[in-house]
Amino acid sequence: MYFTTQSESKGAAVTTLHGVVSRSYAEFMSVYSDSDASLIADELLLQSLGNNDVAARIAIADQLLDDGADPAAQYQDGDCANTLHVLLGRGLHDFEAEVPLLTRLLDGGADINKVIRKFGTPLETLAAQFKFSDERLAPFYDVLFARDDLDLMQTSVHDRSVYANVQKWVQRREALVARMDEHLRDR
Repeated sequence: MYFTTQSESKGAAVTTLHGVVSRSYAEFMSVYSDSDASLIADELLLQSLGNNDVAARIAIADQLLDDGADPAAQYQDGDCANTLHVLLGRGLHDFEAEVPLLTRLLDGGADINKVIRKFGTPLETLAAQFKFSDERLAPFYDVLFARDDLDLMQTSVHDRSVYANVQKWVQRREALVARMDEHLRDR
């Protein structure tokens, strides 16, 4: 007869959670327990922000945040992308519906100015989503530009400022560059 130890049981629960965090909210909740996730809530939050089902992304991330996941979580390997990079780097969005989640991450301490080697800051990560027009990205821009801690002049990738990096895309991001100019004038 084979008995599972408590640690083997926890390992199985963790594996199961990793498997469903990118699925529907109902599938996630069918195996989720805040006590099971307590040790890996931050990792699950980062994974949930990459869920291609936008409604599930929001619901799962909100559940994990409610249960204590750190809004400022970041991957510990490679560039250490944070929650904002993961969320803003997605190719599928419901921008209006995701505004409260983006705001919650920022209010909870996610670093709006965190630079990662591949994508730069969260704003640069968002601006590089060329499949979306500035008009479609405006709800996210509104949240980011409302922050007092947004630093457009900090050094980012290629040893250029965030402003200089985004300005190179002026033909595709004219409205964003204009908004950045206004932001800098008003400071």
